[in-house]
Amino acid sequence: MSKKIIVLLFSILVGAVPAFAQIVNNIQVDEVDTLAVWSSYSGGTLTWSRGGQASIYDTLGGMTTLRVTMDATFTGMTDLSSGGVARAAFSSGTFSLSFYSNPTKTILVGTATGQIYPGYVYTEYEKELSPSALYGSAPMRITSWNLTYNGNSYDWAEGLNSMGGLVANTINLTPTTISDYQSSWSSHNTVVKLLTDETGIPEPATIILLGMGSLGLLRKRS
Repeated sequence: MSKKIIVLLFSILVGAVPAFAQIVNNIQVDEVDTLAVWSSYSGGTLTWSRGGQASIYDTLGGMTTLRVTMDATFTGMTDLSSGGVARAAFSSGTFSLSFYSNPTKTILVGTATGQIYPGYVYTEYEKELSPSALYGSAPMRITSWNLTYNGNSYDWAEGLNSMGGLVANTINLTPTTISDYQSSWSSHNTVVKLLTDETGIPEPATIILLGMGSLGLLRKRS
């Protein structure tokens, strides 16, 4: 084999390396848990902001931990409070997530947006067993998803616009007792869960346990 042919083959192989390096593994996301979201209610609008950490569970049984910020707005509120227990339903709502690979949240690795699934409501209520906490859930859909981290492309398992579950536990409210949902309140400890299947929305008793467990995690991190 001549030197020219050898050089030509070497050039082809070297030129092909960058193409192979761009290949990523696709991983289907099954659930996203977002901790330390700030929650507030005022004038008929429920808002979420900030965020601390997101645990991303995939269909292969793995978990990825990233930093996250979350922004959400829920409107179209109907106050369903009775008997000194706060309860409300919101007919519309949108949310967005920004995923970061570093604690200072300067390296963006992904984004996602979503909304309450059309025709459904997000209902949040206070449980008598824990008057300083609100629990809410609704069917939702992811409207956009883009996350690549450590060579893996994380895709929403059910695909865009499919029905999933949205669950939120708001803990340690100020004031600690809300007689009706029209009262102004705020909390720095909201745990938000996004699930790819609507049937994954926990029952109220399960939500209480999730909220208490998440509060313990938040205390450990503080």
